Amino acid sequence: MKSKIILELKKIVGENYVSVEESVLIRHSKDKSFHAPQLPDVVVFPKTTEEISKIVKLANANDIPVTPWGAGSSLMGNSIPVKKGISLSTVLMNQVLEVMENSFQVRLQPGVVCDDLNEFLESYKLFFPAFPGSSNMATIGGVIANNAGGMYAVKYGVVGNWVMELQVVLADGKITKIGSRSIKSVSGYNLLNLFVGSSGTLGIITEAVLKLLPLPQTKMAVLTSFKNLNDVGNAIMEILAQDIKPAALEHMDLDYVKLVNEAQTEFKLKEQDTILIELHGTEKTLDFQMKLLKRICEKNNASVYKEFRTPEECNRLWACRKGIRLAFYKMSPNMGILSAEAGVPLSFIPQFIKKAKELQTKFNIPILNHGHVGDGNFHAWALYSLDDPKSLKRAEMVNEYLTRFAISVGGTATGEHGIGLGKKQFLKLEHPTSLPIMKNIKKLLDPKGILNPGKIFFD
Repeated sequence: MKSKIILELKKIVGENYVSVEESVLIRHSKDKSFHAPQLPDVVVFPKTTEEISKIVKLANANDIPVTPWGAGSSLMGNSIPVKKGISLSTVLMNQVLEVMENSFQVRLQPGVVCDDLNEFLESYKLFFPAFPGSSNMATIGGVIANNAGGMYAVKYGVVGNWVMELQVVLADGKITKIGSRSIKSVSGYNLLNLFVGSSGTLGIITEAVLKLLPLPQTKMAVLTSFKNLNDVGNAIMEILAQDIKPAALEHMDLDYVKLVNEAQTEFKLKEQDTILIELHGTEKTLDFQMKLLKRICEKNNASVYKEFRTPEECNRLWACRKGIRLAFYKMSPNMGILSAEAGVPLSFIPQFIKKAKELQTKFNIPILNHGHVGDGNFHAWALYSLDDPKSLKRAEMVNEYLTRFAISVGGTATGEHGIGLGKKQFLKLEHPTSLPIMKNIKKLLDPKGILNPGKIFFD
């Protein structure tokens, strides 16, 4: 990158907020995915929407790629600057600007961390229910750009269901507002959902208004385990068929349960396929639902059934699953994880669980399957050796088979991680007739292709 561009960037944000130091470039060259890192030419730390507008305008005039950076928690390479250029970090734009408690809304900047937001909202007795498993580090801008999900999606939906309004900087540097704070609006095209989940390829989010909910009156949870895969699948389908609507309905297969037990000592699980269920509501309602859950699990031969009836007990249950990916890397530093994440219609949940088991034998590779089964979203971790290219190839084949299976039954290549770098090859298979429309939208809004290039589409 030419030195005059670096000087212009320093004029925009200040000398201390532009870095070409090797350690900073390395930090912004990779995310949590298995994809190869790529150093940006420069990392910029803007503090305002106006600064981002000037940065993008400068980049567009000089054909310089701009890759937005939230926290680097993507599992699909979304924040890797594959074309080098500018890595634009929103880490300093981390303010909650306004809580509109009578409207159950919050206005905030994109660098606010999800868990920090909910901690802030506790004093208002409100919460933002749509957050991913990486909520302790993922930022609001990142989860909107990726339309992230998480364990509560079965009841509350994904992040996009809670976005009301966005302020976005377009590829030419123009600042625009899309959406409305009105609960209902049919005014013009729904541009909001165009930018949500676009991975920073259409514009850079600089401010958002989100819907909120009152904190749940009561939380309760259930842990239940099964010896037989058929019993697991039948129990899941019966729970979904009842008028229960769990906040979370999570599945962990036997091998993933073993990893959970190895990774922590506070909460030991029986080493069988396990379901975790969380309920939100009034105590009276939840008492009835807990009885119903118990009947369903016993009917389907559950070998373990435990109830957790206070928020503190629920938190203890979920804590056993926190940080499992990081724990795995510490325990197995020479191993990698390729997350074959996909979504299927609810009726195909049992088949997906069985398919993952079959592929483990077929490719002679460890597969740790878990996921948000309440909405049909799975994360099949195919484990590979960092020292063995053939091992990675087998993991990629697992991803290929499971993704193609999901699409073949009416599902999707990705339920929450995004297309990024790792799922581009499936976009035409899933959207054969609408893919050209997507490409035309990208070309219209970003004709020079400077915004997060190399993502979603092949060049």
